Amino acid sequence: MKIRSKLNELRITCLYYVFRLSPIKRNKVVFCNYVGKGYGCNPKYIAEGILRKNKGWDLVWLINSIDAKFPTGIRSVKYESVKAIYELATAGVWVDNQRKLSYNRKRKSQYFIETWHGGGGPIKKLGADNPKNFNDKPYENTSRHMDRIVNVMISNSTSCTKVYRSAFLYTGEVLECGYPRNDILINDWQKMRPKVYEYFNLSVQRKTVLYAPTYRNNRNLDTYQLDMSRLLKNLTNKFGGSWTLLMRLHPTMLQRAEEVYYSDNIINASAYDDMQELLAACDVLVSDYSSVISEFALTGKPIFLFATDISEYAIERDFYVDYYSLPFSIAENNEQLAENIQNFQEDEYANKVTNYLQQVGMREYGNAAYKVVNLIEDWIENS
Repeated sequence: MKIRSKLNELRITCLYYVFRLSPIKRNKVVFCNYVGKGYGCNPKYIAEGILRKNKGWDLVWLINSIDAKFPTGIRSVKYESVKAIYELATAGVWVDNQRKLSYNRKRKSQYFIETWHGGGGPIKKLGADNPKNFNDKPYENTSRHMDRIVNVMISNSTSCTKVYRSAFLYTGEVLECGYPRNDILINDWQKMRPKVYEYFNLSVQRKTVLYAPTYRNNRNLDTYQLDMSRLLKNLTNKFGGSWTLLMRLHPTMLQRAEEVYYSDNIINASAYDDMQELLAACDVLVSDYSSVISEFALTGKPIFLFATDISEYAIERDFYVDYYSLPFSIAENNEQLAENIQNFQEDEYANKVTNYLQQVGMREYGNAAYKVVNLIEDWIENS
């Protein structure tokens, strides 16, 4: 497998140099979400911001699934195909939310906007800050490569910007404008509910809880010991109504999603393209160490942390903050979670969350996509 992987990297590198014989098309923007995943995250909302301006630019999306659907005005190309490398090699602008490895050879006159896929006030340590990467030379080399080719990184908080410097060894420009994907969490997040409910065939009368734990290094499901049926009963007892749980595993664990038990009221949402639409539509979030916590907090809706392995995870990844200082109740077992739900106080919670967002230096104002699109427009038309 390593030999095959290296040969593929060599193939891609050679293609980049071959296609340098073709001119750059300045108004072509190539988007990619998490190495070919679906239509989502920050690149989606930047693309839609461009479409709203009706500039007539050539918009290309690199995707693993050739059957994926896109809005009119965006053409899709198979990720890492020969055509995909041609599109990248001849585009004026790259928009991505994941690191590009060293075999991706950007030309000096191209413009690369790195939007990242993490969020807000980071909790778990990332990149070079992560203990397992302290002495990882390949990781350092990739970070140095990114530092050379990225023109600007998009950040949504002062805490996030600080992490970019330490975790990704990034020395370039940072635009603290908020994340385009979070605009819908600031501006009428309720509008996303009908779309998500229709997709999962849910009654509009039902309430929804999103369970979105982050991954562990071993990619096992052992630590996900949430009693989901009990959780639904606890939520009904506290908040009333009938509840459905949407389970969303981290993108790196998508292949394990089918191993989880589901029912009429416990639904697999791991393959749903747009995490932010789920955050906007659901009434409650249950998570552990994921960055979605600080993003869901923008809505003011209840968050409950369920983490059975805090001590072990502190050794595996470590934290940027004192985990127990977070403004969200923490449960290490199902009994504690039931108590935390029952004891939830809305006013006290709202005050704590407001203070937390101020502490992390949140810069979400609901117009991030507009600002990034203007940045691209200025580069294409004036540089």
